[in-house]
Amino acid sequence: MKTILVIEDTTEMRENITEILQLAQYVVVPASNGKQGVELARQTRPDLILCDIMMPELDGYGVLHILSKDPSTANVPFIFLSAKAEAADFRFGMGLGADDYLIKPFDNVTLLNAVSLRLNKERNGAQQHVISGLDTLKQALTDGEGSRQRISETYPISHFKKKQLLFKEGTPGIALYFVRRGQVKLFTTDATGNAFITGLAGEGDFIGYLALLRDGTYTESAEFLDDSEICTIPKGDFLTLIHNSQEVANQFISLMAEELADFQERLCKLAYQTVRKRVAEALIMFYRKFYVRPDTTTTSVSAPMTLSRENWSQLVGASTETVIRAISDFRNEGLIDVNGSQITLLDIQKIAALRH
Repeated sequence: MKTILVIEDTTEMRENITEILQLAQYVVVPASNGKQGVELARQTRPDLILCDIMMPELDGYGVLHILSKDPSTANVPFIFLSAKAEAADFRFGMGLGADDYLIKPFDNVTLLNAVSLRLNKERNGAQQHVISGLDTLKQALTDGEGSRQRISETYPISHFKKKQLLFKEGTPGIALYFVRRGQVKLFTTDATGNAFITGLAGEGDFIGYLALLRDGTYTESAEFLDDSEICTIPKGDFLTLIHNSQEVANQFISLMAEELADFQERLCKLAYQTVRKRVAEALIMFYRKFYVRPDTTTTSVSAPMTLSRENWSQLVGASTETVIRAISDFRNEGLIDVNGSQITLLDIQKIAALRH
């Protein structure tokens, strides 16, 4: 079994990380400060080091500096743990030779994925592995959507159940996520608990990158609409690629511009269109995102689309009762068929025309 040294001065954080790693069948060596961590690293020769930055006497930067100069520990993969999320802090830590940089608080999946990725090979081969991963990510972004599924060859895949949260609004951005399979809704919630779906993500989409580029928190939450598979790309890998490839940076600028334009259009319709038109818009939007996309200028019947009434309400931006009435009207007009939570579009052309 692999041995991981955890250097963390906060007792609760250290014990929590230790428990998670032990449940994942790792041998954990805990250290409560930087000096003890250096001593234990030399004694135990761990396979990986997780190290807090802000510690008394000897901080994480000092620990990495000392261990990187020691031939017995220089090749041990090293991951910083820190509540500091500024770009300058990230660049400084990576510049010292760290392999990754996790921002507190991080979830269990992110921690385990980062550990698994860095333990995939020994340090001498790990750098080549990271380069390969960055090359794969770069190619996936620059060669078109057809090559994006190759990301799963390099980065770990996590499985999520319907209604699970991937990240929550207001929490620090810690990773870039690639949707390998499934459906995800992005939404914001107001002070009274009302939710509005700001976007939909499906197979081949990236989510969570705005928080990373802003070095801030997620401005929306992400919840799975069905069982899904997600590839987690460490923040360190993503930012390294962004900082070193103008081509990739341009790709994400284009993605942001496209999402902003779509969101502005939705806000305009939310402000000025009737609920009936917004329901038609939501039906077509959901259909085009997740189901077969025939030419909507021709009359065509869709596959049954599964979504709860609550989610339709959040997508439309109206009360559940109001949306249900509009859906009932569409059914009475023969435009759709409703069977529980499933809706089948019976005349896509007419529904699309109702949006204007």
